[in-house]
Amino acid sequence: MPNWFIFLLAALATYRLSRLIADEEGPWSMFSKLRELTPEMSSWRRGVECIMCVSVWVAFPIAILLGLFGACDPWVTPLVWLALSAVTVLIRKWENKR
Repeated sequence: MPNWFIFLLAALATYRLSRLIADEEGPWSMFSKLRELTPEMSSWRRGVECIMCVSVWVAFPIAILLGLFGACDPWVTPLVWLALSAVTVLIRKWENKR
């Protein structure tokens, strides 16, 4: 499989997981319960409800896995991390314009 296709799949997975955590209930309402566990008006709560914030943390393990499995050079992994998060931000901005 070409590296660009693996990156595209990883970027879409990052977006989907970030969207689940930040915006949706999920199966058995697990993600809404996760958001409710954080204290009201705290930085944790704002961080869990913000898809752009969540995407940074979701992209991290995905980028590490891509580096470990040879989909990207280990020296490029930090850039892949930020790029995966950036794709989520771009999709969210595009959604908000529609």
